[in-house]
Amino acid sequence: MKFTGVNLLDELERSEMADLRAVFRKRAVTKGEVVFRPDDDEDLVFVVARGRVRVYLAYEDKEFTLAILNPGDPYSTHSGCYIQALEDAELLLTDVRSVKVCMAEIPLFTRTMVRVLGHILRNSFSIIGGLAFKDIYNRLMDYILSEARASGTPEDGGRLLKLNLTIEQLSQLMGATRQTVSTLLNDMERAGLMFKRGRGVYFIPDLDALAKAAGDDVK
Repeated sequence: MKFTGVNLLDELERSEMADLRAVFRKRAVTKGEVVFRPDDDEDLVFVVARGRVRVYLAYEDKEFTLAILNPGDPYSTHSGCYIQALEDAELLLTDVRSVKVCMAEIPLFTRTMVRVLGHILRNSFSIIGGLAFKDIYNRLMDYILSEARASGTPEDGGRLLKLNLTIEQLSQLMGATRQTVSTLLNDMERAGLMFKRGRGVYFIPDLDALAKAAGDDVK
């Protein structure tokens, strides 16, 4: 799901933005590559041009994914997080000083950056709240329910949800082991709450039933 609702790539492609595009340089990254780390000295701002990258925290052997950035999403490297390519991708990079030009020329850039950071902050609080007050099963159901409501496609009275995430990536979002998440997904299938249609694709026959199982208000 694209959470910003806008695409900065479209803005940068406008003919009058040629000078602004020039402040960005391209960087190709490969699947699995950790592009930026919290201890990197250089402060940069980037826009995802192709592929997807994840923003995450890591401590010892645990990882917590805070956001997955899609093409058109911007981010800043001085946030103290790791940035990793989920697939082969391309980034448009510039330094913080140059990004002030973007803010002056494209107010949309500032608004979009605020939305991105706001989403990540909200996700951080959600992770903290989930770890403190909910078990992993409820956290997983909450996440799937939220994604289904936001981006699921209506089908046969239910919703078809394309997460496009592997079990490993989903477990990193949940702050749990791959085995635990895999087991819980199987439990949800046995309970009839959802059914796997393919890699990262699930059919949810009844959103209200899933919401009830998750302890959420039925909408």
